[in-house]
Amino acid sequence: MGSLVRCCGVWAVVEALLIEKKTFDEMVRFVMKAMREGVPEDEIWATLEVMSSKELQADIEKSLKEIGEEKVMRFRNAKEALNWLKS
Repeated sequence: MGSLVRCCGVWAVVEALLIEKKTFDEMVRFVMKAMREGVPEDEIWATLEVMSSKELQADIEKSLKEIGEEKVMRFRNAKEALNWLKS
């Protein structure tokens, strides 16, 4: 039974790692361009995480829509946000 559980666990990980070829190609092009432009490694990894996650992309789209509908506040910097909080 233990090997079955390990097998199913491994399969879940493999399934989670599968992405469409088109997405993979976009990710490779992004990494090559980002490296040429000197983008920091942590920013590259963060972007790859978003590119590979449909859930994160949906959350971002929802947030942008809410900003566009003025359902949330948007500030240009921390000082502007603090001034709003103090008002």
